[in-house]
Amino acid sequence: KQWYQRRVRDTITGKQLEDKLRSQFKKIHGTPAWTTRDKTSQSSILASTGQMTQPSRFLPSGKLSVTRCKNLNSRKSAKCVVKVLQFHPGATIGFVAGYSKSLDLFEVDGENNKHLHRHHFVNFPIDCAKFTADGNEVILGSKRPHFFTFDLHKCTAIKMAGIRNRPNIHYKNFELSKDGEYVGFQGHEGLFSVFSAKDKQLIKCFNHRTRINCSTFLADNIILTAGQGGFCSLWDMRTWKTISDFQDEGALHITSVGHSLRHIAIGSDSGVVNLYNKDDIYKSNSKPLRAVMNLTTEINRTVFNSSGELLAISSKDLKHSLRLLNTNSLQCVPNWPTSNTPLAHVTSLNFSPNSGYLGVGNTKGKALLYRLTHFQSF
Repeated sequence: KQWYQRRVRDTITGKQLEDKLRSQFKKIHGTPAWTTRDKTSQSSILASTGQMTQPSRFLPSGKLSVTRCKNLNSRKSAKCVVKVLQFHPGATIGFVAGYSKSLDLFEVDGENNKHLHRHHFVNFPIDCAKFTADGNEVILGSKRPHFFTFDLHKCTAIKMAGIRNRPNIHYKNFELSKDGEYVGFQGHEGLFSVFSAKDKQLIKCFNHRTRINCSTFLADNIILTAGQGGFCSLWDMRTWKTISDFQDEGALHITSVGHSLRHIAIGSDSGVVNLYNKDDIYKSNSKPLRAVMNLTTEINRTVFNSSGELLAISSKDLKHSLRLLNTNSLQCVPNWPTSNTPLAHVTSLNFSPNSGYLGVGNTKGKALLYRLTHFQSF
């Protein structure tokens, strides 16, 4: 009975979570202008969310001050692999998800990290999950012929059927466009499916020349797909045709891609991460600015912070395989992580919207949280 009472106290309703989101948003931004306008004006609401990026001091080369905080999921940990750790675009909230089949939402303060809500998905081990650009939903994918959306205000999940008459397609890996308009799913044998992020309806399918291992939406309606053989393709969403193809230098298989306003990072199964100038990838003979060779096993994450000054790379195959690259100096941060940093096998990486925090998920079910003190806000 006592256990049940504690569980009831730890669980909040959808209305309470909505109030929490609004409270956290106000702490960061003050009262949004749209709250004093006509509530039927959907465009004004969307215009006031998901825009947390603020100017920060120029990141100098050399050492970076990193402080360990309380694990994000310390109040509701799981013994399964943490596949995804992500921060909300407009409030100090984050989620942890993975093979526990649960989505757990936390308040991010670095000290208490209060657990806000858990939603369990039956027979749905979570491989990929992301907040939508407006912060109202989480989209979740698995090696299943369907995917889910989770409404943060109502605390309800909706099952989405995927592509009709294609039950062999799974929705394990996907990317969201920055403008919040599109979701791109990587399917079997080079198939890439673009859905509307609003109504989750299929827009277009096309085929990459080899199996797709990773992808990302660039600016100006361009999609980058990459995979087997080290081949990369750039697709124009206005014509659904390739506008450029190139091969990542030295890569046998591409396993991860990431991008910022200035750079593209491409990680391979050899452990090498090539950093390209973004404008150079439209050339067939693209050459990287820097080849990062600090890791020796397959790269599983390449993530830039919001300013593009830091690139976090990791490999899950060896313990403690994580590095931070300063893109201004093109040198890895020398003082972190150390041999005593308890990273274990890294399965997930993410920066908070203004880079104040770095979240690291691992195979032990822990969501590690680190404060990057150079960046002043969440």
